Amino acid sequence: MKPADREVVLEPVDRSNYRKLFMMQLRPEQISFVTPPRWTLARCYVRLFGDRFEHLPHLIVAAGEVVGYATTVCDPASADDYWIDDIMIDAAHQRKGYGRAAVAETIKMIVARYPRCRAVQLTCFRANTAAAALYNSIGFEPTGGIDEEFGEPNYKLSGAALAKFRK
Repeated sequence: MKPADREVVLEPVDRSNYRKLFMMQLRPEQISFVTPPRWTLARCYVRLFGDRFEHLPHLIVAAGEVVGYATTVCDPASADDYWIDDIMIDAAHQRKGYGRAAVAETIKMIVARYPRCRAVQLTCFRANTAAAALYNSIGFEPTGGIDEEFGEPNYKLSGAALAKFRK
């Protein structure tokens, strides 16, 4: 199967599967780029970004196997406050096309769940050049804004680039 043919589904994290989230591992050089799995789940459940946002954790599943996780933080009343907070592919499953498929599926989930959504945003660490290249290839563009928590650049997907993810 070619990487472009990879299919993934998002499975909401709940009490029956949360331990699978905790099993995810990064390559040592990537550890500073993604919130550790236990922290990403905690951030969702304490609603770190405030009560107006929905904090949703998902496992990324391919062919019945968990290959990563994604968390989103979205304000359903807004036009452009829809964020991919964390997205991570387990080290054992990287460089197989799952990252691209997972980003696409996460965007599709956001626009399907939130009809008002006109932009999806994320933060990407400057040193994470592989992720930045992936995001740029999908259509994300730097906003010029800097994330308050990490001091890293924000990216936005909007307009025609976002429209291709709507059904």
